[in-house]
Amino acid sequence: MFSLRLIWLILAGIGALPAVVWAQEKPLVLTHYMPWFNSKQVSGDWGWHWKLKNRNPDKVIDGKREIASHYYPLMDPYDSSDPDALDCHVLLMKIAGIDGVIIDWYGIEEHWDYGVNHQNTLAIIKSIKKAGLKYAICYEDQTVGHLIKAGKVKGDDGITHASDVIRYLANNCFSDANYVRLDGRPVLLVFGPQYFSGRQLKEICEDVKPSPLLYALPHLAANSGADGAFGWPPVTGGKEILPKQWNEYLDRLYQPELDARPAIGTVFPQFHDYYQEGEGRPSFGSIASQGKETFKTTIRRAWDSKSEIIQIATWNDYGEGTMIEPTREFGYQFLKLIQNQIFAKDSAKLEISRSALELPIRLYKLQKAETGQQSRAAKLADVSKLLFQGNYKSAKEELDRLESSN
Repeated sequence: MFSLRLIWLILAGIGALPAVVWAQEKPLVLTHYMPWFNSKQVSGDWGWHWKLKNRNPDKVIDGKREIASHYYPLMDPYDSSDPDALDCHVLLMKIAGIDGVIIDWYGIEEHWDYGVNHQNTLAIIKSIKKAGLKYAICYEDQTVGHLIKAGKVKGDDGITHASDVIRYLANNCFSDANYVRLDGRPVLLVFGPQYFSGRQLKEICEDVKPSPLLYALPHLAANSGADGAFGWPPVTGGKEILPKQWNEYLDRLYQPELDARPAIGTVFPQFHDYYQEGEGRPSFGSIASQGKETFKTTIRRAWDSKSEIIQIATWNDYGEGTMIEPTREFGYQFLKLIQNQIFAKDSAKLEISRSALELPIRLYKLQKAETGQQSRAAKLADVSKLLFQGNYKSAKEELDRLESSN
């Protein structure tokens, strides 16, 4: 099921947190990633997130499947368990200069699509490590309440269940060389806490060693005992949030007088959800893209802040319209803006990365059109290796040959 995000509460005040002093020359740029998409070709059905309640991706109009979004992936609707799609995503990130991924994670229990999302998380981690990128987890603790309601967890065992979940992360993720760390400690985000109150989740995290640095939503960070906060597109009440309002939200998030560990910065392109059209429930609200201006402003503000980590929200949340991955509507413009920022002092690297940006999707489309010819499949595998090695010139030459032979 979709995440019942309490994002309309983000505009609440930000309280004081424990004092920490740190500094870093370049922020770590990560993008929030949704591992929850199904396709009929790969999984046998379209799942919830391409359909919601009333869309039918089997219906094709003007070359586009009917999906639950105002926007359409340049890759076409894909499957989050498909290694080709996952490799395409991480290659796009790597070429854009993004350092890694924050994975939206629903735990390890089988309920709704939680189990599938967990398996897809393991799959994207494999691609992330293949590309030499980093990753962190954003735990949706709202799942505990849903599991209790469904009878999957006893009503008095929520803390025990969450302890098992955090212990799983400690044993399987926190010790991974590719997992994001600050001050030698793994970084864990929680989208809330929405289920746990007070310091409950913080105390659960303190039971594992090394205990993670816990980051919560700004209005919940202080009361939950979190080590820090992370920002999110501040929509609320079904209203359009104007630039003045979301800039004031960023003022609070980055306020220099806050005696605390700097917040994880937030970058977003817009917010334009599909909940009214796809489910008949109210929209959370909206933030206009203003062409490129919203994205450009949030990048600049995050970069100018003291944040050691910047989170781009999001890579691929089509239901909320915050995706930065290439779409028919926006093309590669968001990734190009990221490149402009990250490679601003290296014009040669910017030119190389800019020329390589379209290669992963070109490869992916050839992979999906593959006819089963063994020799051709081997050549496509060779192109993939070249891209992961950063040999973009040779990869482009081989793609040109393969496309011309179609």
